[in-house]
Amino acid sequence: MSTAIPRPELSALEAHIAAWGLPTTEHRLSKRLSSSMDEVRAFYDAMLPKLPEVIDYLNQFPLDGIPKNDNPLVWATLAMCEVDNAVNKWNRVVLDTGIDIRRMIPKTSFSDRGYE
Repeated sequence: MSTAIPRPELSALEAHIAAWGLPTTEHRLSKRLSSSMDEVRAFYDAMLPKLPEVIDYLNQFPLDGIPKNDNPLVWATLAMCEVDNAVNKWNRVVLDTGIDIRRMIPKTSFSDRGYE
């Protein structure tokens, strides 16, 4: 029997988790687009050192068994994935391709072709 992994100490990150731990991709995208690059980088730099601990903690639960009070932590962890290109590739909040990414239709499943 494995030992439960305790929730990491995240008091220094609570403001970032509250700001970025938004429940939908659309909300997190809106947050990124309305943030300065300095704000995005501050979030990324604060979360990155704790990410391995957070992932280990969250991975001990089945998806439908993650404690509800940890939902903002889950969503902030997803936000880390969503801001990675902005921080590590583009060095700007959004890549200017001429396409308004807010007009993209979000996928509702893994495949948009109806495969299961």
